Amino acid sequence: MDVRERFLRAIDHIEAHLLEPVSLAAAAACAELSPAHFSRLFRALTGEPFGFYLRRRRLTVAAERLSAGKAAPPLARLAFDCRYNSQEAFTRAFKRAFGVTPGAYRARRSVGFARGRRPIDAETLHFLTEVLHMEPEIREIASFAVVGMRERFDEDTKHGIPALWSRFGPRRHEVPRQRPDDTYGVCLNADPKTGSFDYVAGVAVNSVDRLSLGFVAETVPRQTYAVFRHDVRSTSLHKELKPTVRWIWGTWLPSAHYDYVPGPDFERYPPEFDSKKGTGFLEICIPVRRRA
Repeated sequence: MDVRERFLRAIDHIEAHLLEPVSLAAAAACAELSPAHFSRLFRALTGEPFGFYLRRRRLTVAAERLSAGKAAPPLARLAFDCRYNSQEAFTRAFKRAFGVTPGAYRARRSVGFARGRRPIDAETLHFLTEVLHMEPEIREIASFAVVGMRERFDEDTKHGIPALWSRFGPRRHEVPRQRPDDTYGVCLNADPKTGSFDYVAGVAVNSVDRLSLGFVAETVPRQTYAVFRHDVRSTSLHKELKPTVRWIWGTWLPSAHYDYVPGPDFERYPPEFDSKKGTGFLEICIPVRRRA
């Protein structure tokens, strides 16, 4: 059994006892590692300390229970289940994690839930160790315009994004004044209540001219971005990107010294990227600002 399998065995132990006292030493024993070694490995693989992961997972469980609305358990009971000494301490921690109090979350449901911490699984761990560059480059990117095709998606329909690219590809030549090489997938107009968003599959242009029927133009503003490089390993890109995206939003962002800035985020596909061969790399660019 290799270290990743042993690490996942420790994660299984944590998840099985998530709402009970869980010690670093007990998890390390499941991985057959010393507590010091396991602690270093845990942070290297997840980007966060052991205790931080526990708190975020427990708060995510609390958010899942609160999404039941009136059927949700009392806040005092939730605070106790999540290992907080008081309802006040639980409320403060929940608001830091999700941006609203538990009571407001229960009333509005799913607000900010995308920021919750999902458990680590084998697929995610594979990508953490073999594909994703763990630390992004923080980069200032100038404003640019993209012309392409737009469609609205949500969690149930976003598997249709590759089909949008298939429609755009044969018509790319219709876009005037396009920059050479790079194409972009731009996400914007997200609705946090429904999880829906607009996605534009397109190409950067030097200026926006008259557009052919079915095309739109969007401007991405100048902004500081966390730029994650994803090395492509297959032709099933949509499936391959899922663990990377989960890691960015579920692990890196909650533990980073940066806050997400609502606005367009995008994927940049450089000349090295080849979707038909499943080679090259792409960049996922998330707008951020340094946390005060």
